[in-house]
Amino acid sequence: MNHFLRARVPEWEKRYVKDKAAKAHMSESEFLRYAAFDKQVTVIEGVNELLTELRYQGNNLNQLTVMARQGRIELVNMEPFMEVYERTWQTLNSLLSHVV
Repeated sequence: MNHFLRARVPEWEKRYVKDKAAKAHMSESEFLRYAAFDKQVTVIEGVNELLTELRYQGNNLNQLTVMARQGRIELVNMEPFMEVYERTWQTLNSLLSHVV
């Protein structure tokens, strides 16, 4: 069973927690639970854009797979995909190097 904790805080503290939780892509409750149990919250700027690009590329790859199974295409130039995946990998490594 879930229980509620209530606390009175000044407006600026509420905004502060809300902003930090948003930057961490967490709910305020989740962010506060992590903070209360001394769990580290790591925010990596740029990851959302990277994930969006990966979703787009995954969708493109899925569409090509469907078309190949339908016999609508036989050969695909994978070079552009490989370039995008390589750039994505490099970006991810760069972002992670700032965290560790």
